[in-house]
Amino acid sequence: MKMNQLIVERESDNIRKMSRLAIFNQKRFWLKEEEKQQTEEIEIEFNKLKLEEPPLKLEQQNLRKFCKNFQSFEYYNGDSININDYFIRILPVGQRCIVSSHQGVTVLKTINGLKYKFSSSLPGGSQKTLIGRCILDCFLSANTVYIYDILQWGKMDMSDQVAELRYFWIKGHILSQLRQDQEQQDYNFEWIPVIPSITELQKTLFPYTKNGLLFIRKDSYYYAGVNPECFIYQDEFTDENFKEECIKYKLDNSITLTLSLFQNQLQTRDGYFIATSKSTKNTKVIVDAKIKITDKELILLDIKDPSKFLEDPYSKIMFWKQLPRLRIQ
Repeated sequence: MKMNQLIVERESDNIRKMSRLAIFNQKRFWLKEEEKQQTEEIEIEFNKLKLEEPPLKLEQQNLRKFCKNFQSFEYYNGDSININDYFIRILPVGQRCIVSSHQGVTVLKTINGLKYKFSSSLPGGSQKTLIGRCILDCFLSANTVYIYDILQWGKMDMSDQVAELRYFWIKGHILSQLRQDQEQQDYNFEWIPVIPSITELQKTLFPYTKNGLLFIRKDSYYYAGVNPECFIYQDEFTDENFKEECIKYKLDNSITLTLSLFQNQLQTRDGYFIATSKSTKNTKVIVDAKIKITDKELILLDIKDPSKFLEDPYSKIMFWKQLPRLRIQ
């Protein structure tokens, strides 16, 4: 009897210990759940504050990162060039944009932050063409998208290919398909034509407002930033706004540039510091600045509100300082 009583007492002790342990574990579990819930609530509130406080700043940072992917051009410096080594094109006036198609949707995003979604005949650009992917560098003018270059086709990085192959690919694989289904698309896609020669320039009628003559080396690659193998030239025949700009230049000897402001210094896209600002801001902000050109220095006249997200190169200043005439071999 005593033995049985001892066994019962031990079992009851074990049960009490197990129950206490179970209660302790339960409490610990609920404490962890409560702490986890509090942490999640804090994170949610923090994310709300983060989203509400600086949306414009985040958008601008994203736009700057986006704009750094674009290839921009030098301005003509007066050197004699061999015309046979270059493609010649007239740029249209319009917003620079990226058109990408993937998983049945085509997205057009401009350097000013505008974003449109629509269907197109590009690979992966609609429900009919789900397979494939394409990324194009373009100019948006009214309801027309002018194709300037191609960055990606499927899994192939086209920026690693020479300009001659990239242009052949656009004309052979993209334009024919787009023109077949032109009526079903929200935007008209057109090609920025390659001009056979300078003499043909005055004879050619363009469906858009001219914005400068672009020379691109046939063996050049596409890369982000200022490409020294691509340069732009402007005169009264190649830029419909040239006379107005030239008159403004001669009157006040100044030009308006888009620059970045970093540590109180104005900087071009290719890294030249050209003037010092009186602003106390120490962060990088892209601004429009009016620069006065003299023989010895560049003088900052005015800083305006941000308007563009693609800085001008230093060669633009030198071009407007010299206004060189085009020399072709």
